Amino acid sequence: MSMEILLSGATGTTSRSLIELVEADPHFRISGCASREHFFEPDVEADVIIDFSHPQLLESTLSFAVRRHLPLIIGTTGIGPELDIRIIEAAEHIAICRAANFSLGVNLLERLVGLSAGVLDGFDVEICELHHRRKIDAPSGTALALGAAVARGREHNIETNAVFDRSQQRRQRVSGEIGHQALRGGDAAGEHTVFFLGDGERLELTHRATDRRVFARGALLAAQRIIGRRPGLIDFSNLVLEPASSSE
Repeated sequence: MSMEILLSGATGTTSRSLIELVEADPHFRISGCASREHFFEPDVEADVIIDFSHPQLLESTLSFAVRRHLPLIIGTTGIGPELDIRIIEAAEHIAICRAANFSLGVNLLERLVGLSAGVLDGFDVEICELHHRRKIDAPSGTALALGAAVARGREHNIETNAVFDRSQQRRQRVSGEIGHQALRGGDAAGEHTVFFLGDGERLELTHRATDRRVFARGALLAAQRIIGRRPGLIDFSNLVLEPASSSE
């Protein structure tokens, strides 16, 4: 029996890749789609919702998921503080997995970055990301997540240590800064490098996505793993990078 999926934000790039994967796999079926022009039918049957939309549509999707008691995978970025609170509140009623990036490699990279940040405590850290010319937000959500991983690894405050623009600063680099650089151009699916820069040596941890289907595959895996979970916010890396287990 196939898993029934509701797809929110069905016209986006990642969603189109997800639709292609589902159509080629008999274990999945998309039973309904939502976009700015059309929302889910009220009586549609589903096992899980996957959202790659925008904050305005996500608000409606959250309400629908809670009303129907459906687990929710959220890949939407650019979420403001008010909607962030709504997601936390919704997680009191349903299982929600929210991630800036659904690539398995990127989520493993995040773990490696946190470990490296703690070990290489005296090294300067710079994060550089490259995306296609159409991407609006900068730095990417993944770059921000990597910066947060550095801060956690060093028990620092990311709000205090993150640096996004040095063009107005005429001073040397301050110890503990976590620099973020964003490049835009071409059709790059996504590339992230974390530089650990020491005296006489440097370590570079890089992930390159060459096919946007990696994000769709990760979202489908998360959808499989989240069904049957208790309400709450579930970290994507915990959901998919660790062995599958019975429902909690």
